[in-house]
Amino acid sequence: MTNKLYFFHLLVLCVLLNLAMTGLEVEPVEFPDTPAGHRAKEFVSLLNGEFSRPAEEYIQNDYAPAFRDAFPMATHMQVFNTTKTMFGRLALADVSQSTATQISITLHSEARDAWLNVNLSVEADTPHRITVLGIRPGARPATLDKEDKESTEIAQDRKAKTPTTQPIKVANVDPVELHKMISSKVEKDEFSGVVLVAKDGRPLFHRAYGYASKRFKVPNNLDTKFNLGSINKSFTAVAISQLAEQGKLSLGDPIGKYLNIFPPEIAEKVTIRQLLNMRSGWGDFWGNEVYLARLPRLRTVSDYMDFIKDMPLDFEPGTNFQHSNTGFEVAGAIIEAIAGMDYYAYVKKNIYDPAEMADSDCYHKDESVENLAVGYTNMNRNDPQGTGFCWENNYMMPPRGTPAGGGYSTAGDLLKYDRALRNNRLLSKSYTDYFFNRFNGQLGDPSNANMYRVVGGAPGINADLAMDLVSGYTFIVLSNYDHPTAVTIAEEIIKMYGLK
Repeated sequence: MTNKLYFFHLLVLCVLLNLAMTGLEVEPVEFPDTPAGHRAKEFVSLLNGEFSRPAEEYIQNDYAPAFRDAFPMATHMQVFNTTKTMFGRLALADVSQSTATQISITLHSEARDAWLNVNLSVEADTPHRITVLGIRPGARPATLDKEDKESTEIAQDRKAKTPTTQPIKVANVDPVELHKMISSKVEKDEFSGVVLVAKDGRPLFHRAYGYASKRFKVPNNLDTKFNLGSINKSFTAVAISQLAEQGKLSLGDPIGKYLNIFPPEIAEKVTIRQLLNMRSGWGDFWGNEVYLARLPRLRTVSDYMDFIKDMPLDFEPGTNFQHSNTGFEVAGAIIEAIAGMDYYAYVKKNIYDPAEMADSDCYHKDESVENLAVGYTNMNRNDPQGTGFCWENNYMMPPRGTPAGGGYSTAGDLLKYDRALRNNRLLSKSYTDYFFNRFNGQLGDPSNANMYRVVGGAPGINADLAMDLVSGYTFIVLSNYDHPTAVTIAEEIIKMYGLK
């Protein structure tokens, strides 16, 4: 169980994140005076770089042997590095469950409006070493809803009184300095991939680094196709939005209106909006026994529905947030049911073709595709040191991408997607704004997002698309190395432009 839980963490941190830069302040909460509470406090201190001992030493001595030895040290350390990169400094916001040996907490990023759920268990006996550690992106705790409403009203009032004619100040970044920063990562074997920076749809910087195939010494090129991970969820959300705009569905519709494969307690309660906002009650299916048994043969949306239809919900729909690839697979099935065509064909006809994305698709893994990057991972049991990105990820991935992730694209194609969205060529302005608002608020509300950002990642996969909706800048980083290689580069570039 711990193996599945921990590996799950490495994937779920690549959830679609609304990385707004206007996070609300949260009053401090105390950790419970219990063994589990003490360990949770230590874990947060480690993440914040405030603990008295290094993280590697803590893992070696304070994780229970069964949990510690289930993964290479490099994998444990990547959990820390991934979390720190995605969330920055964290503060305790809520304690939802607490016993002597178990605790569930919500942490708040002090850098952005982002939340992290942590479930931690310890041994019953001294020294109470950590036996389970589950981490996933979360939502603002319900206990803070009232404060959230009041703070939002204040922020909206302030925004209404703030002049909107002031120019956006963006730093003038020298491409030479940008290349120098990326090259330093490449020299230390910390990055392989393609980086693209654009302004108003026009490329300012576009360079390739590293190898698409180490086996055959094939370098990455500007048109190399990379696995996007969860960025495919963005395409699925656009497809759902298109069908809604055409009046063929409503986001408030229950999924049973279009799919007759689920029991009533799911079909009548889960809505399409909840699928997109990851509040359906479903989590992920990484540990599902049917999924694991059929993994080499999963190539169609119906292949996934064959076992998802039997998966129970983890919580009442709409009452919580949980990263959910499952929900996006179901969204893909709804697209097929309404459009009367294969999901992949729909996306090609209605998103890739209108945006002129000729190098994007969910390719079969055994298909002969030109300029396709091989993924390289340090998360391999045969490599306990986890260095050098020497192991191909072919045997770790499904045979084809899905509505939830795993398709391929190029940096150039993602820029075309960016332009198509901003120019309302895929959706009307009202629905584009609704999309950028993550389907919160009402249709017709202007976009209140400063930046639309989607991230994808898995072993040997990391992709980051960041669209600054105010300044017109676009930042695209694609990598065939583990997360957070691309995210780290993207964060540094965005900071260099002063848009952090």
